[in-house]
Amino acid sequence: MNILTKTLVATFASTLLFTGCGQKDPKKDESNFKCQQDGVLAPKWTCNPSYDDSIAAVGIAKTNAGNDKSMQRSEAMADGRDALASQISTKVSNMFKSYKGTTGVDKASTFDKATSKVSKQLASETLNGSKSVDNWLNPKTKELYLLVTVSSDPVKRGMKSAIKTSFKNDEAMYQKFLASQADGSLDKELEKANLN
Repeated sequence: MNILTKTLVATFASTLLFTGCGQKDPKKDESNFKCQQDGVLAPKWTCNPSYDDSIAAVGIAKTNAGNDKSMQRSEAMADGRDALASQISTKVSNMFKSYKGTTGVDKASTFDKATSKVSKQLASETLNGSKSVDNWLNPKTKELYLLVTVSSDPVKRGMKSAIKTSFKNDEAMYQKFLASQADGSLDKELEKANLN
């Protein structure tokens, strides 16, 4: 190796060493996170939907043949609401499983029917209050992204009401529900459902 080659290798190695030491691990530092959609820099909410004290989801719609913006927006809103309904259903199901465990409910089929009924009822009721709070049009694909949200408070209230209504059809379960109200365990389960 000649002197020029040795110098270049040493310089390159030093540059790598100092550059590597000065940078933070991007996995540990979320402030460096850059959201991309189809290779285009996008708002962070398109990758990780969140919004204040709300449940949030992203609705996406492709451009249509007639370039009808209103129709594209309606499709994105419907997609976002579907995603919200799925989230709410998952939260209800998880909360019920946890609630079932803490109260020792043993009538699985009745309990599962109540879970399904509450999920459908709650999704239907709360999605009426959903709204779009932000939007972004991908300049590359022309897809419209909407940040669709629903406030957590009506979901929590609706969940409590739907559980109470569902359990009234089964006296033993309803008594356990009332008992859970007395010691606040249902409120704790609603908090654990992470409705925010």
